Amino acid sequence: MFKKLNDKILFFVGTVFSNYFYFKIHSGQYRVFKHRGTKADCGVIKQIFVKKEYSLRKSKRQSDIIDSYNAILNQNKKPLIIDAGANIGASVLWFMDNFPNSHVIAFEPDSDNIKLLKKNTNGLDVDIREAAIGSVDDQVSIVDPGHGEWGYQTQNDPNGLCNRQSVSRIIGEKIEAGYVPFIFKIDIEGGEENLFEINTGWIDLFPLIIIELHDWLMPNKNTSLNFLKSISQFKRDFVYNSENIFSFKNQN
Repeated sequence: MFKKLNDKILFFVGTVFSNYFYFKIHSGQYRVFKHRGTKADCGVIKQIFVKKEYSLRKSKRQSDIIDSYNAILNQNKKPLIIDAGANIGASVLWFMDNFPNSHVIAFEPDSDNIKLLKKNTNGLDVDIREAAIGSVDDQVSIVDPGHGEWGYQTQNDPNGLCNRQSVSRIIGEKIEAGYVPFIFKIDIEGGEENLFEINTGWIDLFPLIIIELHDWLMPNKNTSLNFLKSISQFKRDFVYNSENIFSFKNQN
């Protein structure tokens, strides 16, 4: 027996978080979304599908973002969404449901998360990268500070087994392939310090940047400093929504 949690989620009666649930996409069909039933997986599901923390419906800038999306499509091109810290794919599915003609690059450094990310985005226009993202191409190690599967961190390590890929290089490659920057979502557990360290000219290519900063998690580390210094060079609105900052590009 099934029960609806909201207009999007259908689940088995008993528990909403029982290994999988059904998510209704824009076409009216339901996709199976799989998870592990852990505190972290249930937390990310609640944030994205129940609390809808990436929703623009209450934002005064929603129409601007929709106009940007349609303008790209009117050029017969695909909007580019970068999901840095894609975890098991909940955020990817959210963006693909709201902007279904987009191309998403999903970055996730953890191999176990990647397995579910692939299953949950199967058949969608998603370029999955088992890698971290940063300001330059280099290597990192993955660190588990004990916050669960959504809290893995990376640290600089020339002998690390995880690739960290240059954001400016990747964006350049995607633009050359015909994609147009649209949304950049960033939730990388302090990795924003490196991401915004150098080569940040790409910032104002994106009409919307969504980022969770982590000074609260790593006090006295200045992990948000590079972001604040970089973003202040551009004319952008700065709006808080739950844990996230929504940075909207201004036209004047």
